[in-house]
Amino acid sequence: MVELVLDPSIRDWVLIPIVVIMFLMGILRNNVTKMMRKDTAPNPTQILQNNQLMRARRLRANACYIPAASFHTRRKVFCHKDDGVLMQKHEAPNPMSMMQDPNVMMNMMQGNFAMMVPQMVMMGIVNYFFSGFVLGKIPFPLTPSFKGMLQRGINLTTLDTAYVTSMSWYFLVMFGMRGLYSIVLGANAETDDTKIMQQQMGMGGQPGQQPDMNKIFAAEAENLQIVEHVWFVDAAEERMLRGGAAAPKTAGRLKKD
Repeated sequence: MVELVLDPSIRDWVLIPIVVIMFLMGILRNNVTKMMRKDTAPNPTQILQNNQLMRARRLRANACYIPAASFHTRRKVFCHKDDGVLMQKHEAPNPMSMMQDPNVMMNMMQGNFAMMVPQMVMMGIVNYFFSGFVLGKIPFPLTPSFKGMLQRGINLTTLDTAYVTSMSWYFLVMFGMRGLYSIVLGANAETDDTKIMQQQMGMGGQPGQQPDMNKIFAAEAENLQIVEHVWFVDAAEERMLRGGAAAPKTAGRLKKD
């Protein structure tokens, strides 16, 4: 394999500029996407169902802090087989309902536009101004199967696989700046390409599709029914004498009265 002596000027005029340009392009893309996005009106039914589910989960998690009678009364409200909150049947979500909302479709198109156009522009800039450079070397050996990933734009069979070219560096930075964007722009930044691709691939290209609340409510009702209530006040004196005040575990089989 050929050993190269890299010019330090490549770091200042190629490696660092690619990182800076991509970072600034990501911030610009985040601001443009937020300006173009149209907020959709909240669904009152979905908000009500989410609040009911959160209340049931809080009851299950904090059952030990209320008396047994209060816990059983609240559990009956949620899990009664006839009129329990979690036992009610809800309308199944329509997979095509999101396609009928013009705001959702517009947000999808704008998201795809904001993701594809900056990447095409950046790829053209890197290919035109920084093509043909070897930027650095990975400090551990790699097999020849990594050549296509790390040495895009340079076809040299005698070049060691550990060397990284400018085009490959562009792709590595593109998928590696997610953590930096989350620090600078926050956790809900619009520059997360991985999240956008998962939404498009996972839900048939329909981000925000409503889940099946019948299955979620049934699972939560089953979890709430098997909770064995143990009140935190019981045996409080013994725990105080032992020097500990840890809450007892409430998850387990249903307690028989």
